[in-house]
Amino acid sequence: MTRKSQAKTTRTSQQFSKHFGDLGGRSRILDESGSSLILALVFMIVSSLIVLSLSSLATNDLNNASKFKLAQSRQSTADSAVELAIEKVRYNFMPQTLNASPPQSCWNSDSTPSQVSLNNQNIDVWCSTRWAPLSTKTRVVTFFACQSTVTAAQCGTTPLLYVVVIFDDYPSPIEPISTAQCTTTCGESMNINSWIFDDTPPTVTTISPTSGSSSGGSGMTITGTNFVGGATVQFVNTNLSSNSIIQATGVAVVNSTTITANWPALSSSSSYYVTVTTAEGTSQYGPTFN
Repeated sequence: MTRKSQAKTTRTSQQFSKHFGDLGGRSRILDESGSSLILALVFMIVSSLIVLSLSSLATNDLNNASKFKLAQSRQSTADSAVELAIEKVRYNFMPQTLNASPPQSCWNSDSTPSQVSLNNQNIDVWCSTRWAPLSTKTRVVTFFACQSTVTAAQCGTTPLLYVVVIFDDYPSPIEPISTAQCTTTCGESMNINSWIFDDTPPTVTTISPTSGSSSGGSGMTITGTNFVGGATVQFVNTNLSSNSIIQATGVAVVNSTTITANWPALSSSSSYYVTVTTAEGTSQYGPTFN
Protein backbone atom coordinates (compact mmCIF):
# COMPACT_ATOMS: atom_id res chain seq x y z
CA MET A 1 0.00 0.00 0.00
CA THR A 2 1.34 3.43 -0.94
CA ARG A 3 1.67 6.26 1.48
CA LYS A 4 -1.10 8.02 -0.34
CA SER A 5 -3.43 5.08 0.10
CA GLN A 6 -2.50 4.77 3.78
CA ALA A 7 -3.24 8.44 4.38
CA LYS A 8 -6.56 8.11 2.62
CA THR A 9 -7.44 5.04 4.67
CA THR A 10 -6.43 6.82 7.88
CA ARG A 11 -8.55 9.84 7.06
CA THR A 12 -11.48 7.61 6.18
CA SER A 13 -11.10 5.76 9.48
CA GLN A 14 -10.90 9.00 11.43
CA GLN A 15 -13.98 10.35 9.67
CA PHE A 16 -15.83 7.08 10.34
CA SER A 17 -14.87 7.20 14.03
CA LYS A 18 -15.83 10.84 14.30
CA HIS A 19 -19.15 10.29 12.54
CA PHE A 20 -20.20 7.33 14.60
CA GLY A 21 -18.75 8.88 17.73
CA ASP A 22 -21.00 11.86 17.14
CA LEU A 23 -23.91 9.50 16.60
CA GLY A 24 -23.11 7.71 19.86
CA GLY A 25 -23.04 11.01 21.73
CA ARG A 26 -26.26 12.07 20.18
CA SER A 27 -27.72 8.67 21.09
CA ARG A 28 -26.67 9.14 24.70
CA ILE A 29 -28.19 12.61 24.70
CA LEU A 30 -31.43 11.21 23.26
CA ASP A 31 -31.43 8.41 25.85
CA GLU A 32 -30.94 10.91 28.66
CA SER A 33 -33.69 13.15 27.25
CA GLY A 34 -36.08 10.16 27.01
CA SER A 35 -35.32 9.15 30.59
CA SER A 36 -35.96 12.70 31.74
CA LEU A 37 -39.29 12.76 29.91
CA ILE A 38 -40.31 9.44 31.48
CA LEU A 39 -39.32 10.66 34.93
CA ALA A 40 -41.24 13.88 34.35
CA LEU A 41 -44.30 11.91 33.23
CA VAL A 42 -44.10 9.64 36.31
CA PHE A 43 -43.75 12.70 38.53
CA MET A 44 -46.80 14.29 36.93
CA ILE A 45 -48.85 11.12 37.40
CA VAL A 46 -47.81 10.74 41.05
CA SER A 47 -48.48 14.44 41.67
CA SER A 48 -51.92 14.12 40.08
CA LEU A 49 -52.76 11.13 42.27
CA ILE A 50 -51.66 13.02 45.38
CA VAL A 51 -53.72 16.05 44.37
CA LEU A 52 -56.77 13.85 43.71
CA SER A 53 -56.31 12.11 47.06
CA LEU A 54 -55.98 15.42 48.91
CA SER A 55 -59.01 16.75 47.06
CA SER A 56 -61.02 13.68 48.07
CA LEU A 57 -59.92 14.06 51.68
CA ALA A 58 -60.85 17.74 51.66
CA THR A 59 -64.27 16.91 50.16
CA ASN A 60 -64.85 14.22 52.78
CA ASP A 61 -63.85 16.62 55.55
CA LEU A 62 -66.28 19.23 54.22
CA ASN A 63 -69.07 16.64 53.98
CA ASN A 64 -68.33 15.35 57.48
CA ALA A 65 -68.26 18.89 58.86
CA SER A 66 -71.59 19.62 57.18
CA LYS A 67 -73.15 16.43 58.58
CA PHE A 68 -71.76 17.15 62.03
CA LYS A 69 -73.16 20.67 61.91
CA LEU A 70 -76.57 19.32 60.83
CA ALA A 71 -76.61 16.69 63.60
CA GLN A 72 -75.52 19.25 66.18
CA SER A 73 -78.23 21.66 65.01
CA ARG A 74 -80.87 18.91 65.18
CA GLN A 75 -79.83 17.81 68.68
CA SER A 76 -79.69 21.40 69.93
CA THR A 77 -83.22 22.08 68.66
CA ALA A 78 -84.50 18.81 70.17
CA ASP A 79 -82.98 19.79 73.54
CA SER A 80 -84.66 23.20 73.39
CA ALA A 81 -88.01 21.73 72.33
CA VAL A 82 -88.08 19.22 75.19
CA GLU A 83 -87.01 21.85 77.73
CA LEU A 84 -89.93 24.02 76.61
CA ALA A 85 -92.31 21.04 76.77
CA ILE A 86 -91.16 20.23 80.32
CA GLU A 87 -91.90 23.76 81.47
CA LYS A 88 -95.33 23.64 79.81
CA VAL A 89 -96.24 20.27 81.33
CA ARG A 90 -94.77 20.89 84.77
CA TYR A 91 -97.39 23.44 85.79
CA ASN A 92 -100.28 22.13 83.68
CA PHE A 93 -101.94 18.73 83.80
CA MET A 94 -102.48 17.62 80.18
CA PRO A 95 -105.40 15.11 80.18
CA GLN A 96 -104.89 14.20 76.52
CA THR A 97 -101.50 12.70 77.39
CA LEU A 98 -102.83 10.38 80.14
CA ASN A 99 -101.54 6.86 79.39
CA ALA A 100 -101.32 7.91 75.74
CA SER A 101 -99.89 5.41 73.26
CA PRO A 102 -98.96 6.64 70.74
CA PRO A 103 -98.02 9.83 72.61
CA GLN A 104 -100.05 13.00 72.22
CA SER A 105 -99.31 16.70 71.86
CA CYS A 106 -97.60 17.99 75.00
CA TRP A 107 -99.13 21.44 75.26
CA ASN A 108 -101.90 21.59 72.67
CA SER A 109 -105.30 20.23 73.66
CA ASP A 110 -105.95 18.98 70.12
CA SER A 111 -103.81 16.75 67.90
CA THR A 112 -101.71 19.67 66.66
CA PRO A 113 -98.04 18.85 67.28
CA SER A 114 -96.14 20.73 69.97
CA GLN A 115 -93.53 22.10 67.61
CA VAL A 116 -90.37 24.20 67.99
CA SER A 117 -88.60 25.74 64.98
CA LEU A 118 -84.96 26.66 65.52
CA ASN A 119 -81.68 26.45 63.59
CA ASN A 120 -83.64 25.65 60.41
CA GLN A 121 -85.01 22.56 62.18
CA ASN A 122 -88.64 21.70 62.98
CA ILE A 123 -88.94 19.44 66.01
CA ASP A 124 -92.21 18.00 67.37
CA VAL A 125 -92.52 16.89 70.99
CA TRP A 126 -95.07 14.28 72.06
CA CYS A 127 -95.99 13.21 75.60
CA SER A 128 -97.40 10.31 77.54
CA THR A 129 -98.33 10.67 81.23
CA ARG A 130 -98.74 8.05 83.95
CA TRP A 131 -100.77 9.41 86.84
CA ALA A 132 -100.39 7.97 90.35
CA PRO A 133 -101.58 10.72 92.73
CA LEU A 134 -101.09 8.73 95.96
CA SER A 135 -97.39 8.07 95.31
CA THR A 136 -94.38 10.40 95.40
CA LYS A 137 -94.22 9.96 91.63
CA THR A 138 -97.49 11.78 91.01
CA ARG A 139 -96.85 12.18 87.31
CA VAL A 140 -94.28 10.31 85.25
CA VAL A 141 -94.19 12.08 81.89
CA THR A 142 -92.33 10.67 78.91
CA PHE A 143 -91.29 13.13 76.20
CA PHE A 144 -90.61 11.99 72.63
CA ALA A 145 -88.89 14.46 70.30
CA CYS A 146 -88.61 13.90 66.55
CA GLN A 147 -88.35 15.85 63.32
CA SER A 148 -91.71 17.15 62.14
CA THR A 149 -91.73 14.71 59.21
CA VAL A 150 -92.19 11.83 61.68
CA THR A 151 -95.64 10.80 62.98
CA ALA A 152 -96.44 10.51 66.67
CA ALA A 153 -96.63 6.71 66.38
CA GLN A 154 -93.22 6.50 64.70
CA CYS A 155 -91.74 8.93 67.20
CA GLY A 156 -93.02 6.79 70.06
CA THR A 157 -91.04 3.78 68.82
CA THR A 158 -87.86 5.45 67.49
CA PRO A 159 -87.50 8.93 69.02
CA LEU A 160 -84.64 11.27 68.27
CA LEU A 161 -84.66 12.28 71.94
CA TYR A 162 -86.32 10.34 74.75
CA VAL A 163 -86.79 12.02 78.15
CA VAL A 164 -88.56 10.84 81.32
CA VAL A 165 -89.45 13.41 83.99
CA ILE A 166 -91.02 12.67 87.38
CA PHE A 167 -93.24 15.28 89.05
CA ASP A 168 -94.55 15.25 92.60
CA ASP A 169 -97.63 17.46 92.65
CA TYR A 170 -98.41 16.92 96.34
CA PRO A 171 -95.10 16.75 98.22
CA SER A 172 -95.84 15.88 101.85
CA PRO A 173 -96.07 17.62 104.27
CA ILE A 174 -96.17 20.78 102.16
CA GLU A 175 -99.33 19.90 100.23
CA PRO A 176 -102.27 17.67 101.21
CA ILE A 177 -102.44 14.56 99.04
CA SER A 178 -105.35 14.47 96.60
CA THR A 179 -106.56 11.95 94.06
CA ALA A 180 -107.78 14.75 91.80
CA GLN A 181 -105.80 16.00 88.82
CA CYS A 182 -103.56 18.82 90.06
CA THR A 183 -104.29 22.47 89.31
CA THR A 184 -102.47 25.00 91.51
CA THR A 185 -100.02 22.46 92.95
CA CYS A 186 -98.71 20.99 89.70
CA GLY A 187 -94.96 20.57 89.52
CA GLU A 188 -94.12 21.26 93.17
CA SER A 189 -91.02 19.10 92.66
CA MET A 190 -89.37 17.69 89.57
CA ASN A 191 -86.71 15.11 88.79
CA ILE A 192 -85.30 14.25 85.34
CA ASN A 193 -84.98 10.49 85.22
CA SER A 194 -83.43 10.04 81.77
CA TRP A 195 -82.30 12.09 78.76
CA ILE A 196 -81.32 9.83 75.86
CA PHE A 197 -80.61 10.51 72.18
CA ASP A 198 -81.33 7.86 69.53
CA ASP A 199 -82.55 5.27 72.00
CA THR A 200 -84.21 1.98 71.15
CA PRO A 201 -87.27 1.38 73.35
CA PRO A 202 -88.58 -2.19 73.55
CA THR A 203 -91.54 -3.35 71.50
CA VAL A 204 -94.12 -6.03 72.29
CA THR A 205 -95.46 -7.95 69.29
CA THR A 206 -97.22 -10.99 70.79
CA ILE A 207 -98.24 -12.46 74.14
CA SER A 208 -99.27 -16.01 75.01
CA PRO A 209 -101.73 -16.74 76.43
CA THR A 210 -103.96 -13.77 75.60
CA SER A 211 -106.44 -14.53 78.37
CA GLY A 212 -106.46 -16.22 81.74
CA SER A 213 -107.73 -16.30 85.30
CA SER A 214 -108.45 -12.94 86.91
CA SER A 215 -106.83 -14.23 90.10
CA GLY A 216 -103.42 -14.38 88.37
CA GLY A 217 -101.39 -17.06 86.68
CA SER A 218 -97.97 -18.15 85.43
CA GLY A 219 -96.32 -19.05 82.18
CA MET A 220 -96.95 -15.97 80.05
CA THR A 221 -94.52 -15.58 77.13
CA ILE A 222 -93.93 -12.12 75.69
CA THR A 223 -92.15 -11.65 72.37
CA GLY A 224 -90.81 -8.43 70.89
CA THR A 225 -87.53 -6.56 70.49
CA ASN A 226 -84.86 -4.79 72.53
CA PHE A 227 -85.44 -6.73 75.75
CA VAL A 228 -82.57 -6.45 78.26
CA GLY A 229 -81.87 -7.62 81.79
CA GLY A 230 -83.79 -5.70 84.43
CA ALA A 231 -86.82 -5.22 82.18
CA THR A 232 -90.21 -4.95 83.89
CA VAL A 233 -93.66 -5.93 82.61
CA GLN A 234 -96.83 -3.92 83.21
CA PHE A 235 -100.52 -4.56 82.67
CA VAL A 236 -102.24 -1.28 81.71
CA ASN A 237 -106.02 -1.10 81.82
CA THR A 238 -107.35 -0.33 78.34
CA ASN A 239 -109.78 2.06 80.02
CA LEU A 240 -106.98 4.61 80.29
CA SER A 241 -108.87 6.97 82.57
CA SER A 242 -108.77 4.35 85.30
CA ASN A 243 -105.01 4.86 85.77
CA SER A 244 -104.74 1.17 86.50
CA ILE A 245 -101.17 -0.05 85.89
CA ILE A 246 -100.24 -3.34 87.59
CA GLN A 247 -96.79 -4.90 87.70
CA ALA A 248 -96.23 -8.49 86.61
CA THR A 249 -94.21 -10.86 88.81
CA GLY A 250 -91.60 -13.49 88.06
CA VAL A 251 -90.24 -11.55 85.10
CA ALA A 252 -87.35 -13.38 83.36
CA VAL A 253 -85.57 -12.03 80.27
CA VAL A 254 -84.79 -15.11 78.17
CA ASN A 255 -83.11 -13.15 75.39
CA SER A 256 -83.51 -9.87 73.49
CA THR A 257 -86.80 -11.03 71.95
CA THR A 258 -88.40 -13.18 74.68
CA ILE A 259 -89.61 -12.59 78.24
CA THR A 260 -91.54 -14.91 80.54
CA ALA A 261 -93.68 -13.59 83.40
CA ASN A 262 -96.59 -14.27 85.74
CA TRP A 263 -99.69 -12.16 85.32
CA PRO A 264 -101.08 -10.50 88.47
CA ALA A 265 -104.63 -10.48 89.81
CA LEU A 266 -106.71 -8.37 87.44
CA SER A 267 -110.26 -7.13 87.12
CA SER A 268 -112.42 -9.75 85.44
CA SER A 269 -114.37 -7.08 83.56
CA SER A 270 -111.34 -5.39 82.00
CA SER A 271 -108.70 -6.00 79.37
CA TYR A 272 -105.08 -4.86 79.71
CA TYR A 273 -102.27 -3.77 77.43
CA VAL A 274 -99.05 -5.67 78.17
CA THR A 275 -95.99 -3.41 78.07
CA VAL A 276 -92.28 -3.86 78.71
CA THR A 277 -90.07 -1.16 80.25
CA THR A 278 -86.27 -0.93 80.12
CA ALA A 279 -83.81 1.91 80.69
CA GLU A 280 -84.40 2.80 77.03
CA GLY A 281 -88.13 3.36 77.48
CA THR A 282 -91.53 1.65 77.50
CA SER A 283 -93.10 -0.23 74.61
CA GLN A 284 -96.09 1.31 72.90
CA TYR A 285 -99.49 -0.32 73.43
CA GLY A 286 -100.11 -3.44 71.38
CA PRO A 287 -101.37 -6.89 72.41
CA THR A 288 -104.03 -7.08 75.15
CA PHE A 289 -104.67 -9.64 77.86
CA ASN A 290 -108.24 -10.45 78.90
